[in-house]
Parts: sequence; structure tokens; C-alpha cells
Amino acid sequence: MKIGSFAKLFNVSIDTIRYYIELGLLVPEKKGTQFHMNQSCLDDMKLILELKTLQFSLKEIQQFLSYKRLTINIDIGYYKKLLLEKKNTFLEAKKELNRFIKLLDNKLHSLDQPSVSCSSTGVPISFVPFFYCPYCKIPLIISDASILNSNISEAKLTCSCGYFTSIQDGIIITSNLEESPYCILDDDTMTEFNPNFVSLREKGDQWIIKLLKEQNLSNKVVIETNIDVSVSLPKYVSSLDLDTFYIFCGFSLTMIKKLRQFIERNNPKLHVIYIQNTDYNLPLKPGSIDIIIDSITINDICSNKNVFPITLLQTYINQDTKVIGNYLYYHEGATSLLNFRTLYPNSHQHVLYPNYLENNLEKEGLKIQSKAVIGSTDNPGIFLDYHELGEKVNLLGYIAEHII
Repeated sequence: MKIGSFAKLFNVSIDTIRYYIELGLLVPEKKGTQFHMNQSCLDDMKLILELKTLQFSLKEIQQFLSYKRLTINIDIGYYKKLLLEKKNTFLEAKKELNRFIKLLDNKLHSLDQPSVSCSSTGVPISFVPFFYCPYCKIPLIISDASILNSNISEAKLTCSCGYFTSIQDGIIITSNLEESPYCILDDDTMTEFNPNFVSLREKGDQWIIKLLKEQNLSNKVVIETNIDVSVSLPKYVSSLDLDTFYIFCGFSLTMIKKLRQFIERNNPKLHVIYIQNTDYNLPLKPGSIDIIIDSITINDICSNKNVFPITLLQTYINQDTKVIGNYLYYHEGATSLLNFRTLYPNSHQHVLYPNYLENNLEKEGLKIQSKAVIGSTDNPGIFLDYHELGEKVNLLGYIAEHII
């Protein structure tokens, strides 16, 4: 039988048969340049497939076939011993698998347990002096408050001008909510990032947290916005200062609740304020924000709004406010920049350009004091739908302060 017919008979490729011949698993006759698959090859191939079904490796099959050929016929005792050894290997593996399954069950059970701090979830009472009307710039009136363990879980916050916001289930829900223009970071969107880009982002987050820890955070207010797409601080939540207020803003209530659950599990004593907001008119006291965390937030917001995000937060910035973050950019002339303008015609002008960040920060009275190129990648993944393959997108780490 020719090799092609032999391969077809056993539903494998010709290359597989040639490989088995090369390993000595099959020993056909050779007539000229052609292999002739004889009865021995048929018998051996049936045995090979049987042993493969029983999870024997090609090396083990090779040893078995060698024994068979040396002893002319199969020694039933030897074959039985071989099968028993394989069975014992599987039993040991089964024991290990059962151990891992039990560990997974225990972990799943622990994740299903309610957070220790669930009963005290809410806005810390100590944060109340920071509640201001974003239009009148005066303190908000708090009514119908539910307070437990020094945390406000439910309340109404109003102003004489008609402005209204509320605290629901410990989360500040602002008025005039709009539909989010951003892609929410969920299981589907996470697959759109290339691992190289994720690693680059991780380096950027480490750069942010390193600089943040160098700051005096005692009694300060730190804010991170647009958490639906990207968020840096929660990954380091166990090491964050307990005498600092951390504000997390986002469009999606679902994402906010997931973030809260994570933080409460890992550092329940942290003073955290969660705000659902879509227009950056935050119910916060003017000049109350000390540090703004930019986890490529500027890139994300400027893609969908024709405005620089720091402009939107200008009311809440004071003379000592610092911006610590990461910024994505391409070198001028990159095709990716043209792609971006085509896909996002309403974006802020020159976002993703090298000098965009520095120029716009200076317009807001801020100057980059320190910066470093974290790295680059030529394949960030399809989430950056404007990226031209082969071009490099760069990640810049920076800290900016008020110009003196």
C-alpha cells in the first residue's frame, strides 16, 4: 500500500506517517524512492493509535514497539505492566487534580463571602465638608441621611439653585447622567489588548504608584476619573495611605460597584468616595483636589471630547495640585495619527502627538517637572483601532505641577 492510501486509511496526514517512519515507529519496505506500507505497518499503526488514545507519548510507544519487535510477539505480562503503570500515573494525576479542584472550590467560596465592611459601606462623614454645589460654589445641604459606622449610605444633597445629587448605596450619583461614549472594560474588551501592551501599561502604573508614594498624602484628596476604561490605583490598594481621601469617578455604576467590592475586600479601612458622573461637574469643594491620577485618562477622554480633561477639573485644582500619569503618543508623521483623526473627528486637536500633553498642561497653568518614556510597542491590540501595524505607540510617564 502506498503512503498516501495508508495515511487516508488511518485519517492522518502524509507528514505524520513520514514522521513516524523517521522515528522508527513504522518500518515500511522501500521500493526505489517509494515506501510500501506492509502488514506490519498496518498492525503497528493500529497499536500506535490505540496507545495514543490511552495517552502514551511517542517516546513510550517507541519503547514498547522496540520491545515487541525484539520479542517477536507481544508479551502479555509486559503489556499489562505498561498499562498498569499508565493507570497509576493517571490515578496520581487525578489525586492532584482533585486537590486543585478543592483549592479552587475554597477560593470560589471565599469570593462569595460578603465583604467585612459591607455593613459600613458609604461616604465617610469626615468627607461632608467637601460637598459643594458645582455651579454656586457653596456647601450642599444634606438631608434624609442614613448613617452607619460613620459612613453615609443614603442621602440627598441639594442647593438653593436647584442642583441635586444623591448618595445611593454609599455611591454618589450626580444629576444629568449621559450615556457613556467609552468602551467599558469588560471580558470582551480585555481580549482586544495585546499582552505586550498590557505589560507596558503595567510598567506605567508602577511608575505612577512610585511617584505617588513619594508625595505627602496626609489629609490630601486624590482623584482618578474615567475608571470605566482604565484605572491604576486599586491594584496597589493594600499599600495606599489610610489618612487620604481617594475619589474614583466613572460612567458605569456596574464598574463602580465592582471596584468598590474589590477595594473593600483588600483594604476596607481606606477612605474612598465613589462618584457616578458623566460631565465632570462634580459636587466637590473648589480647590479640593490635591493629586490627579491620569491612567491614560487624557488619551481616552480626548478621543471622544473636544476638550482637555484638566480644563474640566480646573475648578477643583489648587495651587499645589499635581498631576501624575501616563500618556500615549506617536511620533509626528505616523499613519496612526491620520487614522485616529478619521475615526475620531470630534476628538481634541493633536491628541496622541508628542507635544500635545505638555502644551495643553501649560495652558492650564501646569508644567511637567519630570517625565520618562516607559516604553513602546508596535502591536497594542485592536482596542487601539487607529493603530497602524508596524508603527510604535509610546507610553510617557510624567508628573506636572503648577507653574510658579
